[in-house]
Amino acid sequence: MQTFEQVHYSVTVDSIAGHTFKIIQTINFADQVDIKIKLPAWIPGSYMIRDFAKNIVSLKAYDDNQNSLDIEKLDKQTWKVKAGSSKIHIESIVYAFDLSVRSAYICDEYAFFNGTSVFFEVEGYSGPCSVEINLPATKLDTWSVATAMLETQSNKLTKKFSADNYQTLIDHPVIIGELDITYFKVQEVEFEFVLTGSHQVDTDRICRDLPKICEHHLALFNENTPINRYVFITLLCQSGFGGLEHSHSTVLQFARNQLPSKAQQHKMPDGYRTFLSLCSHELFHTWHVKRTKPAEFIDLDLSKETYSEQLWIYEGFTSYIDDLSLLRCELIDVPSYFEVIGQTLTRLKRNPGYLKQTVTESSYDAWTRFYQQDASAANNIVSYYAKGAEIALCLDLLIRKESANRFTIFDLLKLLWQQFGYVNIGTQNDSIQTILKQNLNINLDEFLETALYTTTPLPTEQLLADFGVDMHYRARKDANDKGGKPADETLSIDFGASFEAAATGISILQVLEGSPAYLAGLQIKDNLIAIEQWQVNKDSVFTTLENYSEQPTVKLFVFRDGKLKTFDMPIKNAAKDTIYLTTSNLQKQALWLNAQ
Repeated sequence: MQTFEQVHYSVTVDSIAGHTFKIIQTINFADQVDIKIKLPAWIPGSYMIRDFAKNIVSLKAYDDNQNSLDIEKLDKQTWKVKAGSSKIHIESIVYAFDLSVRSAYICDEYAFFNGTSVFFEVEGYSGPCSVEINLPATKLDTWSVATAMLETQSNKLTKKFSADNYQTLIDHPVIIGELDITYFKVQEVEFEFVLTGSHQVDTDRICRDLPKICEHHLALFNENTPINRYVFITLLCQSGFGGLEHSHSTVLQFARNQLPSKAQQHKMPDGYRTFLSLCSHELFHTWHVKRTKPAEFIDLDLSKETYSEQLWIYEGFTSYIDDLSLLRCELIDVPSYFEVIGQTLTRLKRNPGYLKQTVTESSYDAWTRFYQQDASAANNIVSYYAKGAEIALCLDLLIRKESANRFTIFDLLKLLWQQFGYVNIGTQNDSIQTILKQNLNINLDEFLETALYTTTPLPTEQLLADFGVDMHYRARKDANDKGGKPADETLSIDFGASFEAAATGISILQVLEGSPAYLAGLQIKDNLIAIEQWQVNKDSVFTTLENYSEQPTVKLFVFRDGKLKTFDMPIKNAAKDTIYLTTSNLQKQALWLNAQ
């Protein structure tokens, strides 16, 4: 193993118009040896091979005297550099135009990157790294830098940071640009809320609400808090959604018009509720996946896939806790919370894949199936987020029921942190079962065996009823109905395909197995232009179908790959695949939602 004194990175926005970073990496070492460098193929928290090295525009190496050094490419993401002096400088130009939380992006308002996209790892080196961020000369008065990385020294032109090792370095995303930064403090932890670019967002409201979520999560894990500073980096956009957890920060992508304006200060818009849930979700990951994690994730190899059947624990539990936390913080009320749960259960019930793929299979196959979904996804796979959240809901209610309300899922989460996350031990596939039996004296092995390794529907409806909550089923009210609420009027005829407006008619996006559209033979990208003799658009499909409710079939006229085709679609009653919840017994409900 080679021993190096230091690895240093200098980052410059090379071209805003060209969307490129220039990174100069300096490697100091004692002996003249060949150095291997490599770029990760994926980023932790996003389980898909992304091959970040494909964005390298150019790569060269030289010594202190600017003498070129030979570089040999060994595979798609690894290079060998021939040493020539006491220092090696590696200069790369990296293309950055992926507006997402996972990679790197440059526009006229900001430049953002994850370390996995721009920083080469030096093979054999596990020591400290330093970074300097050079602000564009034309942006000195308007651009600043935000990151949770430890800042060492800075001036107007350059900001300098350090990391204990490469793994720590790439776990600290960096945003440079026109930033709106608000600071607040909760339980001695310094928080920063960062918005990119110009906006009309009511940041005062967000920074009144967000501390309540931070307080909730910190209080839950009130011993041995692993952070003293945390940064919410929010990439505002016209449309888009995403979140990625890091050890001391998170990167969020959100539509700016979905965040609250000052004119909405007395309302809780659905978009803002979703944003607070996203913040809650990613902050919770500070404990639950960044530190408490599957054993397979303790020592990650970022050059290839790392498989685990436990993602349902980490994303599913978190997807249950994120919205429940908003209720516990009194940011939303019970009807609003019921709406969110109803929408989750509706998504699960509508997709035939719920009855085909187990949640552990979904977790294990995240790399190839969940993150690379195709037209068959709804029919053949289940989301470990949504199914995991349903399992977490059932677990919470079962734990409360079996312990006579002495314990909840939060006790389980605290024990996971104490026994695994805090001491850096990875969880095993049966760790949940073991903790329940050994620490809470509750045996839920039979439930978990069924929930994890079969597609048998969960006892969600009965468990909710035990806690004074009724689950109702109805048909959709229109094509955009996500569920979660009752409806005065619903559709009477089923279609079974999702669609979007086309220049003429509609374009088919997805066809559900067993539905009338499926039985008729529709497929993705079909352009449906007419039902019987009537031209249709996105607003008239269902109203047109309703007129043929007494017929056994209707004719569909479709353009497919430039050819006009006719299909006979059977008329079927609308499926009752939309769920909403109501309270039937307040006293019983309080044992779930009022108990802290």
